[in-house]
Amino acid sequence: MTNTDTVPDGLIPADVLTSENPVAVYGVIRIRPDRDGDFRALITATVPQVRAETGYEQYEVHDVTGEPGAYAFYERWSSGLALAAHVRQPFMLDYFGRLPEMLAGEFETQWLIPVTA
Repeated sequence: MTNTDTVPDGLIPADVLTSENPVAVYGVIRIRPDRDGDFRALITATVPQVRAETGYEQYEVHDVTGEPGAYAFYERWSSGLALAAHVRQPFMLDYFGRLPEMLAGEFETQWLIPVTA
């Protein structure tokens, strides 16, 4: 992470951030068993704020069946610029700042750009 923000360095590829077309991410995170309640409270408070953002198209978080503490997420944004603005929102900086102490591993992400936009 940088000193100027709490978004993990290298989390979002440059070609995604500069895309003028819709962009999406699919990923999985795993939460420490002793922090699962904290994560659920954090994500429950965060999702409605995300869905109110300009450029938001879809933001879903799911339990992974058969893997306690594992969460799959899918986000779709109208452009890379919208995604860049999203990760700079104060509530997202708080989210990224609090998340590392809850993680039981690294982010697993796949960044997606539609074949047809």
